[in-house]
Amino acid sequence: MNPQHIALLEEFGTHVTSHSRRTLLAHLQGTHNLLVEWGNPSDVCVAGLFHSVYGTHVFEKRCADLSMRGHIRGVIGSDAERLVHLFCITDRRCFYDHLGESRFQLRDIVRDCDLELERDSLAALIEIEVANILEPLAYRSKKKARCTAQWYGEAFARARDYISPLAAIAAERRFKAVLSAPETVNEAL
Repeated sequence: MNPQHIALLEEFGTHVTSHSRRTLLAHLQGTHNLLVEWGNPSDVCVAGLFHSVYGTHVFEKRCADLSMRGHIRGVIGSDAERLVHLFCITDRRCFYDHLGESRFQLRDIVRDCDLELERDSLAALIEIEVANILEPLAYRSKKKARCTAQWYGEAFARARDYISPLAAIAAERRFKAVLSAPETVNEAL
């Protein structure tokens, strides 16, 4: 990992921000590492490293303000920052609504407008989402992990043509392991 990237993330306080029973920095690094392991282009991997710095519809903590886009772009590159921005300003549950269409529209939940995307951008965002969901799975309660595996297992199966084969295999295996694990008595209640 690029030391400048880590220094910027630490400047944003990700090393002291809580996320999935660890620090946000640990989650961001884990997401990046999965994307690298799956053979993604550098800009997708770097976007994975910064994927939630502006906050998201789920992770509302903003480590960086949108006014800092130019500075972040200067450090991580314009392609990576564009993906980070899109990842943060959209409701990612909608990624799976229009698969197979020639043009994709996502809702910008910050400015309350629609954004048109090309297939490659949507595929990169879904790939980042797969890593984002799989990375903290082992740190979640069994109940939360099961819910995640059920919803995202179906979503990722529908998006199989948009994600790398290694990401699809990783998601299938991890979700299968989570769903086949026995529930404890307390969790069943």
